[in-house]
Amino acid sequence: MAGAARRLLNAARVTAVGDDAVAEAAEMLEQAAGLLEAEQMEGLHHQGVMGDLEAGFESRDPMAFFPYSPIIGRLNPASPPAEFWAEGDEVHGRMNLSPVFAGPPGMVHGGIIAMVFDELLGVVNVVNDKGGYTGTLKVVYRRPTPLLKDITLRGWPTGGEGRKLHVSGEMVCEGTVTATAEGIFVRADRLLIDSP
Repeated sequence: MAGAARRLLNAARVTAVGDDAVAEAAEMLEQAAGLLEAEQMEGLHHQGVMGDLEAGFESRDPMAFFPYSPIIGRLNPASPPAEFWAEGDEVHGRMNLSPVFAGPPGMVHGGIIAMVFDELLGVVNVVNDKGGYTGTLKVVYRRPTPLLKDITLRGWPTGGEGRKLHVSGEMVCEGTVTATAEGIFVRADRLLIDSP
């Protein structure tokens, strides 16, 4: 269902069909929304597995750990078609972004790039058993990142002190680094995680 919803978002963004087809599609979407709204999940909404982040990340599969992530969540229809995986203490990724994520003509919106880096660097901490919250995120936009092109990602830990975790990452398209990032994350506090 999430995959079909992603396809729908892209189709709605670039469609050139007439008003009648748009009206028919809108009616169908209203019906679908009604079906899905019949029963809703209760409780706190979050991107992934709740529990003890400090206890370890046994599968080391970010895609399994964060099924509702707005970036890599297979079950989140708003997430772009991005994929992350762990290699040693690094996290690698790939994506190809549609016009849904456009900023300047033919390019990915800078805010989307920052959002992807926030997830990538955060996942680096999680796969290294050091879940935490974003403290600061610095993104350097080196070249435009194009839409509809294969993009690769890499993130790695760079150290830390106390509860602070330092992480870096890069985004590459066709052999060119289009953006880099540095983040400082604060290790998760169980009291904050458990509080409503």
